[in-house]
This record gives sequence, C-alpha cells and structure tokens, in this order.
Amino acid sequence: MDFDTGVSRFLNSLSSERNLSEKTIKAYTSDLKQLKSSYVKKPLEDFTTDDVRHFINSLEKEHIYKDTTMKRKIATLKVFFTFLEDENVLNDSPTRRIKRRYKIVKRLPKVLSVREIKRMLRMLGKDVKTVIGAMQSLDKAPPAKTFLLLRNRAMIELLFSTGMRIGELVSLNVQDVNFADRIVLIIGKGRKERIIFISSNEVLDALNEYVSCRKGVLTKSEALFLNKYSGRLSIYSVENVFQKYCDLARIKKHYTPHCLRHTMATMLLSNGADIRAVQEILGHASITTTQIYTEVSSEHKKKVLMKFNQRNRINISR
Repeated sequence: MDFDTGVSRFLNSLSSERNLSEKTIKAYTSDLKQLKSSYVKKPLEDFTTDDVRHFINSLEKEHIYKDTTMKRKIATLKVFFTFLEDENVLNDSPTRRIKRRYKIVKRLPKVLSVREIKRMLRMLGKDVKTVIGAMQSLDKAPPAKTFLLLRNRAMIELLFSTGMRIGELVSLNVQDVNFADRIVLIIGKGRKERIIFISSNEVLDALNEYVSCRKGVLTKSEALFLNKYSGRLSIYSVENVFQKYCDLARIKKHYTPHCLRHTMATMLLSNGADIRAVQEILGHASITTTQIYTEVSSEHKKKVLMKFNQRNRINISR
C-alpha cells in the first residue's frame, strides 16, 4: 500500500470511530507528513524498525522539539503502524520494539492575579457601558461596534467563570446555552460532553445581552460567538481580543487566554474546592492533570506567607 492511501484510511478511522478532535487529527497529519518526507518512495509494507529509529534519531538531532512533542510524535507512529497491522497491511508493527523515554519538565501554569482579573473585567464592562450610553443619548450607535463589544465581554467572562478551553468556546452553538437552567453544554476533548453551571449573575447577564444583540445579526451559522463577517469565531480572534484587553488593562506580564482556565482552576482550589469537582469542571480525563493546580495554589500561599507573615519580622535574638 502506498503511503498516502494508508494515511488517508488511518485519518478517516480516527475521525469516524475514535471521535478525536480536529486539533489532534491535525497533529497526527503533521507528524505523518514528516515521516513521508523522509521515506517518499518507500511502500508501507517495507518499513522496518531501523527505519523508524533512524527517523526518530533525525528528529532528536535537530534539537528543536520539546520532549512533549517528541513523545507525541512517537505515539503517532505507534498508533499509525498498529492500525496498519490491524488492517492486515503489515504483519508486524515496526514500532513494537521502539522504546524511548523523555523527561517531561513539569511547568507550573501561569495564572493572573485577582487584581489583574478585576482590571480586565472592569475594562470590558467600561467599554460596554460607553457604547450603550452613547446609544441611549444619541439614539444610535454603530451596530457592529455594539455587537463586538458585547461579544468580547461575554466570551472572556465565560472563559474565566467556567474554565473552558478556547477551542471549546469557539465550538459552542447557540443551543448549547440554557438560560433558564443557567447551564452550558461543552464538547471537550475526544467529543466528551460536560455541563457547566453559570454561577455568576453578572456573567449570565453579559451572555444574555450578547445573545439578544446576536439575534439581530443576519447569519446562517449556529455558532454562539460570531466574527465580524457573521461566521464562527476562530481561536486566533479570541487570542487577539484577549491581548487587546490585557493591553488596555495595563497588564504587563504575558498571558494567553488559556491562562484564564489556569487561573479559575487555581482559585477554586485555593478557596477550598474539592479536587474531584475541579477535575469534572475542567473536563480532565485524569486527576493527575488537575493536581498541578494544587502546586500553583501552594506556591501562592508560600509567597503570601513569606511576604506578609508578621512572624518573619520578629527577631527574638536581639
């Protein structure tokens, strides 16, 4: 079987049978394109363990990939060749004897401070009040500007209050929000569904105002959050909006929208939330992923004690 046919059958099986996300399939596609570029004319049946080892060694020699990326690329190869073995294209997967260990550096998630969050949310609210105030006094305002400001406030409020991923946010459809029950249906990684309760009245109001404004937009899209062309908003647009409000709020540290998820999770645990509940809210498959936030919480407590604990300033040896 030629390489392109094998990859095509493999990717089709991923999307139809395993319900993997578009992002994961894109990563698999990229990894397999790299393999193909190294063995352009080689039939899949002729791949050997030495071929795979040589390919992995060549990637390692480039010194441009993180350990996490290398681990994923090897996982892609293993899944791909195992699929070909199951499909009777290969008698034996050439990756079966491939064993590589990578030391994954544990990095603590970056979180915004309460002060930074307040500044950003106030700036979002200030923008909305300005345009609505102008509309009331002048009896008109640019509809596009009103729409975008309401949208920006609603999506950042929703990101922070629910801890959802950016990809989950842009995938939301209008019918995924139930205002009566104050819940949002989220489709997470692996197409797994979870329901998040909107606990803040201000967030619910912001979302309600945006949806009311959205009803006046001519669009065929079911997407909850629309771009200025009335299509589904992209992840990159969310990043741009977030960065804009970081600048307006004079937040000097570099954050990404995903940091809102980290911040929400850390604050929940710092305030005494049960780690299992936080795991479910975030949609983590394993609790070990959630446990990283307990370390962030502990680090913050350590800094507070070092800075503000009065016992640090009492010296009884004098």
